[in-house]
Amino acid sequence: MKFSFMTPSPWLQSLEGKHVLITGGSSGIGCAIAKEALSQGAFVTLVARSSTKLEKAEQNLDKDGATKHKISTKVADVGVYETLAKAIKESFEWRAVDVLVCNAGVGKTGLLDESRIEDLHAIIQTNLTGVVNTLHIGIPLMKQRSPQTPMSIVLMNSLSGLYFLYGNSVYTATKHALKGLGETLKLELMPYSIRISMVFPGYVDTPMLDDSGMEDDRDTLQMIKATTFYNRHQAKTPEQVAKYTLEATKNGTFLVTSKFGGLMLSTLSRGPMPAGTLGRALVELILYIPIRLLSFLAFFYVHYVTGHRKNKKC
Repeated sequence: MKFSFMTPSPWLQSLEGKHVLITGGSSGIGCAIAKEALSQGAFVTLVARSSTKLEKAEQNLDKDGATKHKISTKVADVGVYETLAKAIKESFEWRAVDVLVCNAGVGKTGLLDESRIEDLHAIIQTNLTGVVNTLHIGIPLMKQRSPQTPMSIVLMNSLSGLYFLYGNSVYTATKHALKGLGETLKLELMPYSIRISMVFPGYVDTPMLDDSGMEDDRDTLQMIKATTFYNRHQAKTPEQVAKYTLEATKNGTFLVTSKFGGLMLSTLSRGPMPAGTLGRALVELILYIPIRLLSFLAFFYVHYVTGHRKNKKC
């Protein structure tokens, strides 16, 4: 493994002429990644369940008609293996995929025992099974290319994959599972010149955040604010996430976060995987003990808040 002090050498020199395939590409972060990739000269394939949303996304991406030949859309549910396999294989036949972005995801806020089992299964089906399906189909096709051709897989995760999101226990579980999946694939795919980038954004102003029901229950919302400092007005835009996601992908960065909170959580949660640069490793080493002490204070604060909520209900 090659180390630099602070800035890694580029893995992909540019996205010019590259093919970026994005699941969950019809809105939110996925559509923003497509827009940013197009602006950098890439070809894009958007995969999503809704043909109506895909048509709208394509129109928004190609307002002047200049990039229509660079956009392909495929209707498929990542949770349905057969239709997804057809969509991905057709995309590879159009152009070999250089960057595979696993972005499709759903969430539904609610305490585990108070949630509909159908909603919990849907979260697992999209957030975990959908990613496994995408990778199981896409990786063999990527391996067929020359090992001298650098390629990337992006796993769009969440800060809850390094921490937790109160009232979203199954969603949190799927994101922790993605982290383990990415860590293992990083090693398995090294011989094939395929890099893994795991992206852990915080709150992002997307339709998924609107659909999650996070603000529907006042008590749960208060707990989310207390444990994760949730503030809708401070949520990142999809465009901001798309920009740093693609920059990290071009650099071949493995664990990608934003803001100081992301640095703190990645320092605590990195495990045995080494930092990408020596400078980042030193920063994490210096921060580890103070952050670990801070985590004790955070735990007692969370314990107090949850206990207070329980007493109020009683």
